[in-house]
Amino acid sequence: MFSAAEIIFSFTLLSALYEAVQTVLAQAEIYQRNTGEVPTAGKLDTTQLSFVNALEPDIRLLAPAGSGKTHSLLHRCAELSRRSNGSDSFLIVSFTRAARDEIRARLSEPAFSSFATRADVVTLNGWGHRRLRAMATPPRLHVSEFERTTLVKTVLAPAFSAVPALENGMKEQPYKLPRLLAYLLDTMKTLGFDHEDGSARMADDRLDALEELGLLTLLEDYVAKLEELGVLPNRRWESFLDVALPFFNTSCQQQFATGFFTLEDQKYGAWLDQRKHLASGNALGAEDAISHILVDEFQDINPLDLSLILTIAELHKSTLTLVGDDDQAIFEWRGAAPDFILEPERHLGRQFKTHILEKNYRSPRNIVTKSVRLISHNKRRVEKTVVPVSQVDAETLIYSGETFLDSVENVLAEIHSFVGENMPGARMALLSRKRAQLIPYQILLAREDIPFCAAEDLHLFLSTTFDRLLQALRIRTMAALNFALPTIVDDVMALCDTVHRYPLRKAEADAMARHLRAVRPKSYDAAIDQLETYDGTIRGQKDDGKTAKEFALRLRKLIHAPNVRSAIEALRSLYAGFKQDYGRSTEDIFLADPPFAYLAEFSESYGEDFQGFVEDLEKAKDTLVKLPGMDSEDGAGDEWRKPVHLMTALRAKGREFDTVVMLDVVDGIWPLRSAKTERALEGERRLFYVAMTRAKKRLILTRSNRIGEKVAMISPYLAEAGLP
Repeated sequence: MFSAAEIIFSFTLLSALYEAVQTVLAQAEIYQRNTGEVPTAGKLDTTQLSFVNALEPDIRLLAPAGSGKTHSLLHRCAELSRRSNGSDSFLIVSFTRAARDEIRARLSEPAFSSFATRADVVTLNGWGHRRLRAMATPPRLHVSEFERTTLVKTVLAPAFSAVPALENGMKEQPYKLPRLLAYLLDTMKTLGFDHEDGSARMADDRLDALEELGLLTLLEDYVAKLEELGVLPNRRWESFLDVALPFFNTSCQQQFATGFFTLEDQKYGAWLDQRKHLASGNALGAEDAISHILVDEFQDINPLDLSLILTIAELHKSTLTLVGDDDQAIFEWRGAAPDFILEPERHLGRQFKTHILEKNYRSPRNIVTKSVRLISHNKRRVEKTVVPVSQVDAETLIYSGETFLDSVENVLAEIHSFVGENMPGARMALLSRKRAQLIPYQILLAREDIPFCAAEDLHLFLSTTFDRLLQALRIRTMAALNFALPTIVDDVMALCDTVHRYPLRKAEADAMARHLRAVRPKSYDAAIDQLETYDGTIRGQKDDGKTAKEFALRLRKLIHAPNVRSAIEALRSLYAGFKQDYGRSTEDIFLADPPFAYLAEFSESYGEDFQGFVEDLEKAKDTLVKLPGMDSEDGAGDEWRKPVHLMTALRAKGREFDTVVMLDVVDGIWPLRSAKTERALEGERRLFYVAMTRAKKRLILTRSNRIGEKVAMISPYLAEAGLP
């Protein structure tokens, strides 16, 4: 006989066992309905099934790298479709055309046929463009920097003319200010400013919100530049808003009145349109309503993206599924805020059930464990358990050298070996934190005819500033030949423009050129001697020839540089136009990170061979001109199937490579020296995490004891991750 306690315990045990069996059977039934197959290893795992089967309407899915989030997301849609007997509709938002195209392609699989025709897979820009077309037929998009600058000068002239400080600034700075205003206008939209409110109270609240999100620094750059250009009397936010807010409000009104837009207006206009429909109170018909909105890469959204998504969801009474990984939030520099995925209830005003995918199906075992060890040092993150499926470790090694050139030789040998193996489909990536780190490799790979491709943001050789540098080196090459060239005066004038950073005014340049030609110079030295005697007006001022003498001094240091490295150093130290300038980096990527420290050291191997150095630079430039940009890369064009890829770590997100080489893993680069705050340092750690998790088979790190003239210490992230 059993006691009452034993009977109760047995009944409780059997009940628990029964519930567990029923749960497994239910999950199996759901999986079988979604796939037509019995679940097996490699299909939906336990954490994926938990997400797919969730009953809560609003969900946050945290999906670490390689955890199968797209697979899970689509199975979730299939389950929701089943529950509604096929009546629900879906808006699946991605942030790149590549991700959009991948999801669209997956929808053709039999497992997803039940809802494929009711799923709209879009980028936010693409979805917004539809709304913009409905508002302005046809909308006239201004895409390039030139088009946007022209838009400011013409269509938006009433906006800057109504602000005295800007009107005067446009007269004094007709080249710089229009470009700056074009970028400022888009940035204010990205950061959530609203011209339909347009009040000082709205603007103050927005600044407070941006400061809390850590995004206020994006506007501080504009404040500094506007003060530098004489538009603002100081760097106080009140002064900035006195100028920027009326310009923003009037510009937006003018754009919507005329139908002249930029790419950012696709989302901004769509947000205003959806908000208008919401305010009207008119309910959407069942055939028009979106049942579920699923947002991929949610950690990358900015304030404008968030406002648009929330307004669509409110208008359509949609559920929201936020899919992403807070540990891969690396785009704060363009307005994205990890706060949105870290605290969705606070920023979206809904309660979200969190599900976390725990298995990494992509990365080698040691890459998973070491990357988790690294990222656990961040305080602002959600704790996760990540288990590697692979039981194979990647090879990890480090190349150390006195200078970065020592590492270049080792990496070049690795590249030769990788390309020589000729493995179909295999890819190798050189990842940098700064664009300048890749300059020597671009030159070497082009010189040695090694097939490679570079991401769009690495096309320093396509920069207009780089063209000026190349022209300066050509002139130095010709000066050594002592030929009486007919272009001597034109060349010296070009160098004067380079010294002065921006072109001389036409009337002033013509007067200076006439002065040089008066002596019919037969050599560059003769022309520079004549330049030293010029006392005319330069940049609207006369200073008894002081500026002309300064020009002559600087030009001689370049013309008489004894070797290539000396010439590069002369350009670096003497020519203001080649110095770092974040304010102008939006118009010329060269100026965000001038590569002189690397270029000068690399050029030392050329000695006095100016001609050889220039030819190699030109060959590298010709190679890059033929390459497609980022969108073509995403589309897997023929160029991007080449074995060797050069890109910054920011561009590597979402990709994987057989071999990954992380360049110059030293403090001051990983993390950047400019990262001072805890928030900034955590962002740098996330970027390192993303870079190292791109490796499938081998992870190679390089470090130098010295970069340029500076002693380099090893990155703290190596110890944090336990590398190599």
